[in-house]
Amino acid sequence: MRRPVIVRNLGISQFFQLPVNVYLARNMPLPILRVYLYIWGIIYVLLRIRMFLSIAACLSMINKIRAIPASIWADLLRSLFGVFEHYFEKLVMAYKELEEVRSYLEQTLIVSNKHLLDKLAAEARGALIVTGHFGAVEYLPLSLAMQGYKVSMICKFKTKELKQALMKKAATVGVQLIDASESGVAFKAVRAIKEGRFLITECDEFSQWRFHRSRRVSVFGMMLPQDRTLDFFFKKVKAPTFLTLMKRENRRINMVVEFLADGKTEKTVAAKAWKALEKHIFQNPYQWYQIKGAAKFLMENAVEAEIVHKEGKDIPDKNTVFTPSYS
Repeated sequence: MRRPVIVRNLGISQFFQLPVNVYLARNMPLPILRVYLYIWGIIYVLLRIRMFLSIAACLSMINKIRAIPASIWADLLRSLFGVFEHYFEKLVMAYKELEEVRSYLEQTLIVSNKHLLDKLAAEARGALIVTGHFGAVEYLPLSLAMQGYKVSMICKFKTKELKQALMKKAATVGVQLIDASESGVAFKAVRAIKEGRFLITECDEFSQWRFHRSRRVSVFGMMLPQDRTLDFFFKKVKAPTFLTLMKRENRRINMVVEFLADGKTEKTVAAKAWKALEKHIFQNPYQWYQIKGAAKFLMENAVEAEIVHKEGKDIPDKNTVFTPSYS
């Protein structure tokens, strides 16, 4: 006999992916699904008020740096709705029919600085696409594939159903999803870039950062040990690297591409990638999904606190490079 689900004990990802929500995601029209999931999200926040307080703490850190007058209650609501929108997009990407998702993106997607990626694709060169838990990131692999690029992404999956749905959809459009729980992840990632594919990675999975012994990076005005995993991988592949974000702009999605490094002259890219992402977070903190849990990590790992060196192998098993948003 199956045990009843205790909603209060579920993480937010599992909460939104309960079977009833998966069923409705498959069958509801998009506008109605969005409203339904926002209501569902409000219920979750009422049950788990700690998440609300965590968002408030992180907003406080960000607003100390931003030169923009802020209303804490308005900011809190917009940030909560940004989290809910993230899960709406996650369910749409996983469970809606591919043609419906593609049609939606064709109507809403614009690309800024597309020529930067077109040049590499024409030369059949691979690249590192650095992104973050920002904006409509769930649509990034499909959006890149729709531009004609060969795309790879290393993923973790919270549920077996989510993995099956995404793997099937990705294969249809030629996107390679590499399961981070399987062996040979680093080898597959390096090979993908050598085959001329664009490998997507995230730079803001703080809980998976492997701290550098001496280098520091400013995160919302707090000095933290710099993550060393992205730099290690950057040196390994020596590929051109770009920050690529899916910014929500009114009713459109703008894929913003920014050059970070050519893979030849630079020896480090981690700090530059974070600072480029941080700039966008300051402009639109409500689109940063990590806002719901970052404050605790930042306060615990500021330089004033004891720095615990996380030992890793040459290429760590668990790594910010290898943890995308499909969780």
